[in-house]
Amino acid sequence: MNSVTTVLTVTDRLDYLESQIESIENQSIDSNIVIHWNTDKEYTLDYPVFIYRNQQKKAPLYSRFFNSLSLTTPYVFICDDDILPGKKYLERCVDFSQKQNDSVCIVSYGMIFDKDETKYNAERIHTNLFLTKPKLVNMGGQGYFFKTDLLKHYSNIETYSSTNGEDIHLGFTCWKHNINTYVLDSDKKDKDTWQDLTLGTRGSDEHAQWRQNNFYPTRDNLIPKYKSLGWEFLSKNII
Repeated sequence: MNSVTTVLTVTDRLDYLESQIESIENQSIDSNIVIHWNTDKEYTLDYPVFIYRNQQKKAPLYSRFFNSLSLTTPYVFICDDDILPGKKYLERCVDFSQKQNDSVCIVSYGMIFDKDETKYNAERIHTNLFLTKPKLVNMGGQGYFFKTDLLKHYSNIETYSSTNGEDIHLGFTCWKHNINTYVLDSDKKDKDTWQDLTLGTRGSDEHAQWRQNNFYPTRDNLIPKYKSLGWEFLSKNII
């Protein structure tokens, strides 16, 4: 039995799908694959994957988390549609998680807020920084690896948006349940260790969520809502 299920998110970037599937198929450990399908477009796949069709197209970014509650693998890796993890990434995630007693969420890139911040302003820990050791962050994006049981907590906390902010919701959920969020280190000379082989270049096209008019205003409104529930931020100068 595989220990990880990878959940791929399909919205508008169908051209990237096969390369994403290939990157998961080529991982050094086996992973189940579920595709969370949020488009009316049809596509023929030659891979043995399960497709969940989000027929109502409601809250696609949140529903990929909610609909993963039924997964039976110990770990889940929920992927945005614009990253390609290196061959050893999932293996390294499992190894790091187990060394931390499985009390971690591993994100592909991270964000650190000042402790008094009330807006969506943060230091960003991008995939092209090639950290020399894992970095503790408040939240992150693009890829989310954690124990599947965490989804029960994620689903039990009220959400404040249906359009975006699912990563903020996860960051708060982790804090509330004493789960540390990390970005893993990577070796610039060894692409197998990279979080994203594209180094973020796929996330800048016309389909990018951050290009939508309501993206930043929505997030600016979400931060104080979660802080009012007690969320305590790290300091930007944390080691």
